[in-house]
Amino acid sequence: MKQIRKYSVYLILPLLLVLFTATTCNDDEIGHYELAKLNNQSDEKIYFSYKSYDKEHQPAIDNKYIFEELRYARYLFKDIEAKASYSELYVEEGKNVSVIIFKESTLAKYSVQELVETNYCDKYYNYSYDELKAMNFTITYTGK
Repeated sequence: MKQIRKYSVYLILPLLLVLFTATTCNDDEIGHYELAKLNNQSDEKIYFSYKSYDKEHQPAIDNKYIFEELRYARYLFKDIEAKASYSELYVEEGKNVSVIIFKESTLAKYSVQELVETNYCDKYYNYSYDELKAMNFTITYTGK
């Protein structure tokens, strides 16, 4: 039994090495990206989601997309307390980014069905990488 344990280490380590080598990313496939910041300057907690997309394609981010995806992936909605910021919006060079924001009071007032049917949100931003670069990769939501 001790010999099996001894030799299993020699089998597992090369297997892990091959596994990690086979799953590494090619640097050429990953574009340059920046971390953008979303500042919530309003007096209310907000919830948001964002999506990065190619310039040629119209963004597929709307209330229906958000709430349908939210059923399957709870991580799509992030929250920011009043007068705080969130700084993990990944923006890839050459792509655009859309951000959709809901105030906490909006989500309390309207049902998901009403929000999907009316496509109402408190704020919608759509920026290119270059526009965000000119803004120092910072989006500020004032509540208006």
